[in-house]
Amino acid sequence: GKAETKTITIEACDCVPVCNCPTFTVSGPAGVTLPGDAMTFTASVTGGPEVTYNWTVSGGVIESGQGTPSIVVRTSRADAGTNITATLNLGGLDPNCECQKDAFETAPVDKNPEAVQVDEFGKLSNDDIRARLDQFFIELQNNPANQGYIINYGNDKDIAAREKIITNHIDFRKFDRTRITLVRGGDTGEGPKTKLYRVPEGAENPNP
Repeated sequence: GKAETKTITIEACDCVPVCNCPTFTVSGPAGVTLPGDAMTFTASVTGGPEVTYNWTVSGGVIESGQGTPSIVVRTSRADAGTNITATLNLGGLDPNCECQKDAFETAPVDKNPEAVQVDEFGKLSNDDIRARLDQFFIELQNNPANQGYIINYGNDKDIAAREKIITNHIDFRKFDRTRITLVRGGDTGEGPKTKLYRVPEGAENPNP
């Protein structure tokens, strides 16, 4: 056969890579999370290559799930009244493709619960005091997770007398004594006075 000479030129291909990008979103808890409770954030990933999951949060602590499509974030009292944002970064994507790599979701944390003042009264007859205490006991029964907190003011004699009426009436009604705390608030110069509070779980006790 006839011999031929050909020149072959090798050049870089100006090619566009075929990208296989996933689509994904992050969802968080519905409603408001109480301080100290946990919230869950979950990624929904569709298509694309096998990916890795790296989560970061703006508050709280990742309790479990780092490296997976779903994390559990534990909140604390310090997070009360704030929003927590969970951001997901996907790894394992082709660096030559402009794939979406990050998504986030934000969820609110409720304010810390506060003590609720139920009643306040000064000088009353013993029977009137007992009637007010009965209403207080009903309030606590309607809120079984709450603690009762009673602050008595006055001189030592006034406070001792009022504490005796209160403790005797607790015993008379057979109310759970462990649910009620008595505190002495000192003498304000206004004579005997009593404040009745119910304290929700997680709330701080009121100051005298």
